Amino acid sequence: MILLLFALLTFPLAGSLLARPVGNGIKTSFTIGPAVLPMPGIRFQYRLNNYLSVNSGLSYILAAGDFNTGIYFHLPLNSINPYLGIRKIFIFHLTGELDLNAGVVGFETENYFVEAGIGFGQEKTDFGNTQSELAILQIGWFF
Repeated sequence: MILLLFALLTFPLAGSLLARPVGNGIKTSFTIGPAVLPMPGIRFQYRLNNYLSVNSGLSYILAAGDFNTGIYFHLPLNSINPYLGIRKIFIFHLTGELDLNAGVVGFETENYFVEAGIGFGQEKTDFGNTQSELAILQIGWFF
């Protein structure tokens, strides 16, 4: 129920003029992810050319959220555009934070994208630091 509430709160932000693309080559998307936890968020992507893009996003749910950024290498095909990329993900929660570097593979169409990968890094909590791994799964649609 709470996830639905946050998703419904994100839709008006996504439709506002502040979230609209500000120039050619910039895409804005509503996302679910980036980790296995389904956190709704928003992501901005700038296409440098046919092969490279950079992106940055924010996700949130209750007492957890994330900031992520990445660079992707695209293999432009007809209607499906597969890509490989690296991402830096910072997830915060009630008892600490995760600082991850991730490798992802995905594809995008005109309106949607799906990506999956794995991230490795440090989890910092009140009880100390540990090595951490996290499965990455993010879906989104461009508007």
